[in-house]
Amino acid sequence: MAKTLVDPRFNEHNNNKLKAASIVGHTDTESTRLWVHVSRPGNWTLIIWPEDNSSKDNPFPGNLRTLDNQSIDDYFNKNGIPNNQKLEHTFTDHEVTHTFDITRLKPDTKYYYALISDDKTLTLRAEIGYDKPRWFRTMAKDMDRFSFGFYSCHDPFNANNSEGAWALFKERLDRANARFVIGGGDQIYVDSQRKKWFPDIWEWLKENKEALIEKYKKSDDSIDKDGIREYLIDLYRWYYQVYWNFPHLQMIYARFPQYMIWDDHEIMDGWGSRTEAERLDLIARWLKQDDKETDKILVKQMWQAAYNAYFEFSHCHNPQTDIDLADSEKCQWDYSFTQGKTPFYVLDMRGHHDIERKSEDFRILGKAQLERFKSWLIIHTTTASNYLFVVLPVPIVHWSSFIVRNGTVIKTAKDDLQDEWEHGSNRHERDHLLDTIFSVLEVKGKTLVFLSGDVHAAAVFRLRHEKYRNAKIYQVTSSAISRMPAGELASLGIAGTGAMEGNANIHQENLFGHTGDKNFAIIHIGDDQIATVDLHWPGGTEGECVIKSILLD
Repeated sequence: MAKTLVDPRFNEHNNNKLKAASIVGHTDTESTRLWVHVSRPGNWTLIIWPEDNSSKDNPFPGNLRTLDNQSIDDYFNKNGIPNNQKLEHTFTDHEVTHTFDITRLKPDTKYYYALISDDKTLTLRAEIGYDKPRWFRTMAKDMDRFSFGFYSCHDPFNANNSEGAWALFKERLDRANARFVIGGGDQIYVDSQRKKWFPDIWEWLKENKEALIEKYKKSDDSIDKDGIREYLIDLYRWYYQVYWNFPHLQMIYARFPQYMIWDDHEIMDGWGSRTEAERLDLIARWLKQDDKETDKILVKQMWQAAYNAYFEFSHCHNPQTDIDLADSEKCQWDYSFTQGKTPFYVLDMRGHHDIERKSEDFRILGKAQLERFKSWLIIHTTTASNYLFVVLPVPIVHWSSFIVRNGTVIKTAKDDLQDEWEHGSNRHERDHLLDTIFSVLEVKGKTLVFLSGDVHAAAVFRLRHEKYRNAKIYQVTSSAISRMPAGELASLGIAGTGAMEGNANIHQENLFGHTGDKNFAIIHIGDDQIATVDLHWPGGTEGECVIKSILLD
């Protein structure tokens, strides 16, 4: 009797999927990358026009739902908005996302945008922008003073479908006139729900692998790997479509330029910190004969599906890097950008993470990424900025060495703690990374700030090195924005002040630690090039928040 392949995507009564949506991606003074997701295939036209005196009060004259039954050109000319750009793209049933690269923009200018069809037979002519104004602002040429947001760990389903701190985040970004937002990892969780109505993707694979193999078995009994991969890519897409279907998240994505990086939960809990045998064990069934070679094929196709979907939804609107989706070793997920005079580097801790690689080959970052980062570091310590910001999804210091050293005896915590830089398997790479940073910063007396998530808590540390007294490193951690946070008692496990475990040359100072609340961060760069981080979490009556401000001097 043939197995029935259970497809968790067909459960609209429980989880509504993303229909039409937009994300403002990497933006500078003259260009932006604008990602869109459509609810129906067809030829769609993106219209971009600047705010001027005629559009300030009413940016959308007429009726964008119907375009007054006119062509796009006639509609915009009639309503006095001739100064616009048009970019077209044809979407298919299998390709409902696209990133538009928009150029020829002016600095520090507000631009409205809408996605519209020229097909007059459609009842609804606009896919994006007809219900409320969509807009973004380009960066200013001289931007010595600005603010930006940071968040991580978006998992409302873990928190009884609560949107968490997103509404508060939107209000605070508006109040700070923030220029952009960084998502520091775990924008979705494919692997940690274990609820029948919301599946763990790896539990699903374990329960359905026989049916999946049967569906994609060729006439010669070999496996159609391409077919399985395409099926799994669709499954990973579903998680993004469900997780991102929350109103305040969408408001932020559609308004503020987004910079994203993944962490383990976009792939597998502890991805890179599990051995091959441990990964295979995740899909091994109790008292059943599993073919390990077939399971290896399935795990590889899952990995390929994960990074294909990550590119499609997240990385494609970051600054462009070398990507070959046919070969994961040829994909560069780390990237850099500069806003004003302040440089940023976003490190990838998952794309090449392999605990079974030799420690001298740098298990987490890999040699190639580390060399790119070193080159960037040397170049940017000579810039005018006092600060360099580095996104590091897992913080360089957070939990106490006692917990990291002893917690791996708990099976469910093992991979999480092996993710930590403090773990013995990662210390060689941690020390090399920190010594490199301190020695380069020392020459110009610069300050580097790590921005991290992952740990479902908020914290700030300051690091000093015995040999390099002019250099400073701060560790700023903010997590989680919507997943259930670590409990209040977890604050007892946050690392204290003293010598760094395993590296007596580095002194770590605990400036702040907080658990028990969903949180986010807003960082301010002042006119005097002094940075401040404001950590926010809900408090008081509804809509109010508690703010902890720390000067990163």
